[in-house]
Amino acid sequence: MDIVIQGAGAEAFAEKLNLRNIWIKPDAVRVNEADSTLTQELVEQATKQGFDVNCVPNGLSIKNFGLLALDMDSTLIELECIDDIAWQCGVGEEVARMTEIAMQGHMPFAEYLRERVKLFKGHPAHYVEVTASHAKLMPGAMELINFAKDHGLKTYILSGGFDTIAKVVCEELGMTGYLCNRLIEKDGVLTGETTGPGGGEILDADGKRRALDMLCMLYGLHHSQAIAGGDGANDLEMIKTAGLGFAYHGKPIVAASAPYRVNHGGLDVVINLFIEAWDKAKKL
Repeated sequence: MDIVIQGAGAEAFAEKLNLRNIWIKPDAVRVNEADSTLTQELVEQATKQGFDVNCVPNGLSIKNFGLLALDMDSTLIELECIDDIAWQCGVGEEVARMTEIAMQGHMPFAEYLRERVKLFKGHPAHYVEVTASHAKLMPGAMELINFAKDHGLKTYILSGGFDTIAKVVCEELGMTGYLCNRLIEKDGVLTGETTGPGGGEILDADGKRRALDMLCMLYGLHHSQAIAGGDGANDLEMIKTAGLGFAYHGKPIVAASAPYRVNHGGLDVVINLFIEAWDKAKKL
């Protein structure tokens, strides 16, 4: 295995290791071909010091992948869009509380999404566009998407959020596409209803996993050739299905189950899991 340690001070941390076969660059270290004893020791030390630590197969290459699928809210953007819309509708506290319960995995996602959206009935539909204007990219989002695109990957948003907002984020990042839920409006007013992509079933945890499988089929890939990441319980199925699945500042249930984790840094932490990111690193 290779151990990838990232965060401010990682370089200084590496200098104290007195190890060979390591690569170093600012705020990141890669220990190559570590044995099991060394791996356990380093992971424990680095984790205690607040670094992002991931153990990946030796020589892991982005060339082994063809698809990157990411959640949107609190993953690609620093916002839970449904909560932002709710504050505009005057039901912010109630909806935010329900969102947290849903993201922790304590309630069925689709059921709780419908209950929250009901509270939007009768409010102006342009609130959704206002929320889209509030969507700020997560640190490292552009870097990760560009890295994937530079290596030929298709890039998709798979979100339980809403397509009006996903369209804006997708275009800003230059991604391939998006699959999301949709808020129903009539005559410029929200009806309090929501559907899944194309008017179908709401995109929940199972829906995201199926969407990942379908995208892989569309591009002639096996799901082992997909990368998937997100923060909430409804992301966990696609994270576990993908060849490389990661929790991004994940809720406890997600962080505990995801094969890889970004707990502290930005999305660009994921880039350093792949050997192509280390071409200019100092090698010891």
